[in-house]
Amino acid sequence: MTARHGPRPALAALAAILLAVVAAGCGITYKMPTETRENRGIPGAGTYQRIDTWTGMAGIQDILLTPSGELFLLFQDPVARRGHVYRYPQSVPTPLAELTGPANDPTAAWDPAAVGFGGNRVFVLDQGDTSAARVDRPSEYFAEYKADADTTTVPLHGFSRPIARLGAYWHVREYYLDGRPVPDGSGGVAGFTDTSFAWVSGVAADVAPDGTRRVYVAGVILFCNVDPFDDHVRTLEFRYRIRRYLPGGGDRFVVGPWRRDRTYLVIEGTGFGSAKDPRGMQWSAAQGPALYFADRGNNQVQKYGDPAGYSTSFKLDIGGTGADSLLLVQPLDVAVDSAGCVYVVDAGNLRVLRYGPWGDFVQRVDGVHPSDVGRPLLGPVAVAADNRQVYVADRGAGEVRRYRRLE
Repeated sequence: MTARHGPRPALAALAAILLAVVAAGCGITYKMPTETRENRGIPGAGTYQRIDTWTGMAGIQDILLTPSGELFLLFQDPVARRGHVYRYPQSVPTPLAELTGPANDPTAAWDPAAVGFGGNRVFVLDQGDTSAARVDRPSEYFAEYKADADTTTVPLHGFSRPIARLGAYWHVREYYLDGRPVPDGSGGVAGFTDTSFAWVSGVAADVAPDGTRRVYVAGVILFCNVDPFDDHVRTLEFRYRIRRYLPGGGDRFVVGPWRRDRTYLVIEGTGFGSAKDPRGMQWSAAQGPALYFADRGNNQVQKYGDPAGYSTSFKLDIGGTGADSLLLVQPLDVAVDSAGCVYVVDAGNLRVLRYGPWGDFVQRVDGVHPSDVGRPLLGPVAVAADNRQVYVADRGAGEVRRYRRLE
């Protein structure tokens, strides 16, 4: 991995002087950086300047920047179905530590898909290998998709696909901030899985006012539709959910020391707060406690407060000004800084946008400052930010870009 940095200050200053002299000798008036050049205004204070480009980042999929400054990068190889999560220093593209998968089960999968933070812990969503985990035979771990509190699903009977290798199924795994796994007491990594989810796509976490840790998971359930005139005719379809989990067992669908919080649920197609194909998520209390997520299927980003606090919620579906004012297309990730500003990966438009705490568009992060001109994003997938800097994962280019907000 290599890092490309801008020219040294002394060399940059010398180059500017020489440019001014040459320009003056050619009869052209030298323009200061704050003036307009070629019908384009040079952004000033508040602009995001690209200060680093980390190359050699093939397979980059997600980025996490914790409030205390720990940086984690997640890489995913869709062919090998094997991923890696590393802890990095903020300014050097050299890993400090690698987060490892389960060690006590040699048949377990380790295919991380997303990372989240809450309660001074890092949570890795391991999507596993769901298809390989299921076989057509009974298993002690299998729980049929019977009627549940949030669905009208009936038993699948002939459609049943029991989970025979639970270690290869998806899991949320838990780590300390230095990258060490939280032990589960049997030599593995602490965590849990919900056997009613058929596929997962995002994870976030927070701490409730009473100190209870909570974890959010976005994913898909299999829903069985029964023909009302002939119950032998059944069809399967995917339906999207975001569920919240609390410490404490006793849930027949959840394996591990967690359970569903049945007072909190985001369901596809239910009006306000519904989601279709939710992706990157982050929980923040900066402007009212809420879950932020990229609602990819609806081409929008949502700030979703607790059911009793809808006044803190909003949706974002457009960004930019003038000719650059475009509807969001397949947003993939969202980040929130300590001031409540929202950063969005607008993947379909190949850009990263910044909004204010109340959903007002502020600026585009990439491609505006002179340092970024001519270097368009090729496939942005993830963003992480604090009040001064922004990290953008460009999977298409195999790069991570670091931006600094100018004063």
